[in-house]
Amino acid sequence: MRIKGWIALGSTAAGIALLVAAVGQGLAYNELTDPGALGAMVDLGLASLAFLLVPAVMIIAWFVREARREIARSGLTPRQVALGEAALMAGAHYEWSRHNERVSAELTASVMGPEREAGGPWG
Repeated sequence: MRIKGWIALGSTAAGIALLVAAVGQGLAYNELTDPGALGAMVDLGLASLAFLLVPAVMIIAWFVREARREIARSGLTPRQVALGEAALMAGAHYEWSRHNERVSAELTASVMGPEREAGGPWG
């Protein structure tokens, strides 16, 4: 196994051990006998998160590196790749804004009720 594998494995093991310790501190928390256990639980939990993020970042970096290699093999220029990414992001933005409008209309209708027509007793 290469050094990257050992780093990921060690970081994962340390993260899991710290997570178990954080759960133990959380279970040992008692307001009267051990009030500091809650703070220790949070500290151990954050340390666990930091250790568990290392392999996740390594995996993301690997995917980015592979994507760059694939783009380089495709023969596209960096300008063409940037233009394609911009078009893809514009399309995603448009679709997401349409989704947000639909959800907003549904939420408004569920809270405010159906939209009333003009012509009631006051208008």
